[in-house]
Amino acid sequence: MENNKISIIIGIGIGVIALFYMGAMFDFFPFIADDLVIRALGFCTLIIGLVIAVCTCLILDFLSKK
Repeated sequence: MENNKISIIIGIGIGVIALFYMGAMFDFFPFIADDLVIRALGFCTLIIGLVIAVCTCLILDFLSKK
């Protein structure tokens, strides 16, 4: 993949984590919460966001080669 696509994926990962900490202002801590369900939801949100970013980059790469 190109550096541009890798930077998009890294940017989305950092953006998701930044949104978690912006949510911390409203007492939402996904990774340091006491409740295991909240931790799992926060981790799954991060994973799903990164998977969507990778798939989008792969689809765009495939379409640009056509």
